[in-house]
Amino acid sequence: MAEISIKLLINKEQKQVVFAEAESDFMTFMFSFFTLPLGSIVQLLGKQSGLGSLDSLYKSVEQLDVKHLQTEACKEMLLNPRSDAARICVDGCFTQSTCYCSYVTKARCSRCGKLMDKALSWPKSTVENKGIFVNDGASFIITDDLRMMPISYINVLSVLEELRINDTSILEERVINVGNKEALSLLRRSLESKHALTEVFFPDSCVEPSGKCFSMIKEEIEDTKAGQKFNLKIILNKKNNSVLSAEVGGDFLNQLLSFLTFPLGSVIRLLCNRISSECCINNLYFSAECLGLECFKSKECKNMLVFPQLASHYGCKSLQYTPCKHGFREAKVIEQNPKLRNRKKTNDAGRSFVEDSKRFMITDNLHISPLSFISFIITKGKDFFFCDVVEKEIIVDKAKVLSLLGVMLISKTVLTDVFAPKRKQQSISYYMLLGIFWGFFASFVLLFCYWGLLVGSLLSLAWFLIVVLSCSLFFSSS
Repeated sequence: MAEISIKLLINKEQKQVVFAEAESDFMTFMFSFFTLPLGSIVQLLGKQSGLGSLDSLYKSVEQLDVKHLQTEACKEMLLNPRSDAARICVDGCFTQSTCYCSYVTKARCSRCGKLMDKALSWPKSTVENKGIFVNDGASFIITDDLRMMPISYINVLSVLEELRINDTSILEERVINVGNKEALSLLRRSLESKHALTEVFFPDSCVEPSGKCFSMIKEEIEDTKAGQKFNLKIILNKKNNSVLSAEVGGDFLNQLLSFLTFPLGSVIRLLCNRISSECCINNLYFSAECLGLECFKSKECKNMLVFPQLASHYGCKSLQYTPCKHGFREAKVIEQNPKLRNRKKTNDAGRSFVEDSKRFMITDNLHISPLSFISFIITKGKDFFFCDVVEKEIIVDKAKVLSLLGVMLISKTVLTDVFAPKRKQQSISYYMLLGIFWGFFASFVLLFCYWGLLVGSLLSLAWFLIVVLSCSLFFSSS
């Protein structure tokens, strides 16, 4: 990306960003985070996103042989998912009457079967626009925790008052250029920090430690709407009540793989009542949601940020037509479905990444592999005794799928957290009180029996055994 200049107001004493002033180009860049599919975020952050088991899911797709997918292009779609918002960045102009194209590399034409490797080009627009989503010329202030608001005297004063800054002599202005390195740092810090601007531009400053991006506030998700249900077989270690792996069909795997294509903004909206976020990404999202339409180029542009959609053929969309904007004769552009091998088999093949009839194995941290119990025994056999393993069949509905999406972002034991039954834990205070009660009782009796050495010894031994038994009951239940 081209470098973008922004102004920072710095607290010199604390080496902390108070707020930044930026124009529409920087705003468009920051808001574009919400259009990024989860798979793209993992790729951009070097497969170290820190989002629960998402990295593991992405890496397992990398290792998955293409023979298990509908087409070779399906793997490309999952590893390099496209944003639906990308279509407003491209002026689709062609001089042919009809053109069949694809945005996915390694895609083959469903009409002739040939590799679609010819690049198409068209003249760029002569109108220079700084912002794609935000109106040109608009200026904003961005706080350290990525709350964005139109620039105004009232908004500036409210930020200074919130930070209890009364002495302006401690403030300093700096102009910073944001390039590719800073852009990736902003993406990472927005997902794991409460002070994104300070940590990016002043990494040596002392600020609060970063925490988890998301945390579950509602484990069970209630959803009365009917939807597709999936049948799973989970391999459960009954000794510690953990899921070792799950045997799934292609239908469930398609649902799981599709998480990589979900835009970040859609995930935040889907899980808004089920997860809490102490990092900056929530502030950024709600800033976009609360900004008036006058700040955006159109209502559609705002909706692309707060209600981002899947790109065509990543979901159930079929054809996409892009209008010509440069005066060339109008052309019909038909985007090919990369999931299809040929156009004669269009019933269900074009709707999924893998065939429903195939069987796969998924580990607790969402690593996917073809179903093989030999591999399972070799890789997992050392972690359990065979007598402790049981198989359990479960049904996954829409509510569980949403739970799976939420837990995937925060946990490395996803299947256990979602599908293993909750263990009944008795409070530690109960057993502590029980031990203390009997201890005091034994001491009380001992005082009255001090003349009897044998009796005193027996009571002391009984007290000791009761305390040990209480503690053992607690640890066995937990």
